[in-house]
Amino acid sequence: MKKSASFLAIFLFMLGVVSFDAPKLSAADHREAPLVDGIPEGDITDVYLFTDPNDATRMVMIMNVNPFSVPAETPSYSLSPDLLYQFKIDNTGDAREDLVVQVVVDINGQGQTIRVFGPAAPTVTGARNGLLSGAPSAQGAFGNVIGSATGVQAFVGVRDDPFVFDVGQFFRILNGTQDVFRQIGTSFRGRAVRSDGTSGVDGFGGFNVTSIVVSVPKAMVRGSTSKINMWATVSQRVPERRGGGNTFTQFERMGQQAFATVFVPKGTPRDAQNAEIPEHDVANYSSLIPDALTVTDNDGTGNTIAGRANLLTALGLTALPNGAPLLLPGTFGNTSKDLLRIALLPDVLRFDLDLPATGQAIGQFGIQNGRHLNDPSIDIALQLLRQLADVHFPTGVTGGGPVGTRAALECSAFPSCQDRRVLVVVQGTTFNKPDAQLTDFTIEGNDMPFLSQFPYIASPHPLPGEPGTIGFPPQQ
Repeated sequence: MKKSASFLAIFLFMLGVVSFDAPKLSAADHREAPLVDGIPEGDITDVYLFTDPNDATRMVMIMNVNPFSVPAETPSYSLSPDLLYQFKIDNTGDAREDLVVQVVVDINGQGQTIRVFGPAAPTVTGARNGLLSGAPSAQGAFGNVIGSATGVQAFVGVRDDPFVFDVGQFFRILNGTQDVFRQIGTSFRGRAVRSDGTSGVDGFGGFNVTSIVVSVPKAMVRGSTSKINMWATVSQRVPERRGGGNTFTQFERMGQQAFATVFVPKGTPRDAQNAEIPEHDVANYSSLIPDALTVTDNDGTGNTIAGRANLLTALGLTALPNGAPLLLPGTFGNTSKDLLRIALLPDVLRFDLDLPATGQAIGQFGIQNGRHLNDPSIDIALQLLRQLADVHFPTGVTGGGPVGTRAALECSAFPSCQDRRVLVVVQGTTFNKPDAQLTDFTIEGNDMPFLSQFPYIASPHPLPGEPGTIGFPPQQ
């Protein structure tokens, strides 16, 4: 049993991280690329897009920057006047922005005035952008709700970081002091289950971010259909001597949570990806994503959707307490090897303006209706990938046939596969919420309650010692 479970761990993690060296893997999109690491005001940690829960005619976009903001230093966090923050919206389906919402500030430090422009057609599309002309759609002070509840409404200020991930255990697994997120028998070292039914620790709990939240009427962004794509970018002002002024060059972007972190090697390739545009993603990054399993054994490996589901179930990793249940049935009828590429590329959030506020549209493509603040996006991604991604296994194991023309992830040297990242996804969850809630995809397990009114994202952790202070830093 130990050998089988170890083998499963190897192939499962390869579903999520391809074959890059372990030291190059970072946690989520916080401090995830060299150029971005030096500009925290421009480091996008997460992007969200959802229907306003209080008004189905409006949608809310959120971009968070300034990762790992310490509550004791809350007054020091702000945006940069040298940067252009943008939500880009494609309403024609070509992964090129048709509309933009731009946010800029006037000074460094405290006392910033926020100006929001758009949504409007950009002066130029792509990675080099100009500031929109005309009067701002909303204007006001940092930390305040500005604009109009019937037009463009915005908020820029310090908020709680809503991302949930057991980053401490993640690095322990990589470093070899632990094996999995939750202990399995005596063979795999992991966290014990606590009295509240959890075993994970939110490594981002206790930290704040700087949130840019913009709400607009859906009518302002609707194209010929109800489907739109959205992504966020941060661009740096081009110096005047180089024809700059109100011209900005993109150095950071984000669509789906953790796409770049998982599939693009850290370092120069990550910086290059951040400077790219979504319409080039299919050409640039398809080769990094494995083939998807199908209902038939097309390549003589025996690796099918049903076979993968049966293997996971037989090993006891699709039932609590050792793992998350299967997200897709073993009878799921995929016939396309490109399913994962279609789901992941281009790197944008897909959104249907006509779906209800609570609709996530979870399926073979992951979450296909934006991203809600409480979506357990990491768990959903891990569960889909462990069921659908093709892997080249050792000879004699289902999926161990010749590589041939397969875009399969490599784990043919079992059991000498030494990359400990293979253990990170073996259970399909990080157990950050009670087991009874693991199948509830409307609960993420954040450490602070979300607001019922705009700007919806949770209030920031207060200065140490003030009312509302929780344990900080979180126990790891």
